[in-house]
Amino acid sequence: MNSLPSSVNFAEPIPSLPEASVKYDVALQPVNGQSFSMGGNQIIFQFPNRGYLDPQSIYLRYKAVIGNATTASNLLGCPFSAPFQRLETQFGSVTVDSINDWNQVNHILTNITMDIAQKYGMQSSYGYTTSPTPTIEELDSRAIPAAGETTYFAGPLPCLLTNIQDKLLPLWAMPTISMILTTDALANVINPTGTVTGITLSNLELCFSFVEFGPEVDSMVRGMGERIYVKSQSFSNASTTINAGQNGSTNLIYNQRYASCKAAIVTFSGAVNNKKFEAVDITNNSGDYSLTISGIQYPQKPYSALNNKAGILQDLRKCVGSIYDRSNNMAINNLEFSSIDTTANTSTTAPGKFYLGFNLEKLHSGALLTGISTNNSNISVNINQSVVTSFIRNCNLLLVYDALIEINMLSRSASVKV
Repeated sequence: MNSLPSSVNFAEPIPSLPEASVKYDVALQPVNGQSFSMGGNQIIFQFPNRGYLDPQSIYLRYKAVIGNATTASNLLGCPFSAPFQRLETQFGSVTVDSINDWNQVNHILTNITMDIAQKYGMQSSYGYTTSPTPTIEELDSRAIPAAGETTYFAGPLPCLLTNIQDKLLPLWAMPTISMILTTDALANVINPTGTVTGITLSNLELCFSFVEFGPEVDSMVRGMGERIYVKSQSFSNASTTINAGQNGSTNLIYNQRYASCKAAIVTFSGAVNNKKFEAVDITNNSGDYSLTISGIQYPQKPYSALNNKAGILQDLRKCVGSIYDRSNNMAINNLEFSSIDTTANTSTTAPGKFYLGFNLEKLHSGALLTGISTNNSNISVNINQSVVTSFIRNCNLLLVYDALIEINMLSRSASVKV
């Protein structure tokens, strides 16, 4: 007998939650203080050891007092994430995830996973500049008035914990999970430098939901084996410097070792106005770019800023989904994507967004380890150009990699395999 399509198979069982299930909405406060300043201060949150965490519910909200600006200035990048230089996750006392320059990473992710309308709709939460009649060019950075201001931010935290897609995380079976945010130096996130004397963060709350299903469900989970596994992914951000006066062929070497790298995003930053939140074409429309991993070049035909620059944007879309997915849009306009090395004065409301995206996934699927292994090889960023660079640039290599959380049900320990 032929099987029925699911749309008319009314005999198909419908899953239901146990009657004893209880959902809790939690707002954690830091365990190490109530207010924090810029410049390397850690903000530590600790999750409870009970229930099942819903990773898709985690977000941060806080109050920011920006003090004593002598002239109008700007909070760069995505204003919500700008104060935070690093985001770490610890299982017990072991760091299992550490994202350097997390504010830069979140700025990039916001621009390549949200379109203009979505950023417009999140202005109040993400903190982008608002005016009586906001324009689409007010969707990067935040204008700070000369007298300073008090404002509020809220937003998601892309990292190992929040990238778990298809499972809840059994907090009751794990050691204490800590999430640690480290504040950035004020000079790294303000332009012009020196106009703001300080930013004080307070009323910080890490918000999330967890569910308790009752002892019967917990017992069934224990019976699934001594070890259970939860699939996730995270980000690794490394940087090196490329000097002014660069010409010809350049190879930049990175030592980031992972079993499955799904995508790589390369940016060249360091301009005066937008600092690390800039991204420009350092070949000035004259050269090409590629990666080399284990002796293999990606892509096989390098991205050409001279001959096929528009194609670079389409390949960037492959890093975050299908180019045929109508919801796979970006917040990158022509002025921002066209920024080159000699564009010394890109505005804070229209920073350079020339992101080079390398899709390293062998096949888009729900399987694990679909990316390229870098365990036995360095990664080389290859640049060929015929025009001399004008400025010192930081070349960042942002990797998206698979991670597998292993939970030992007997010892209540957990580790991450990458």
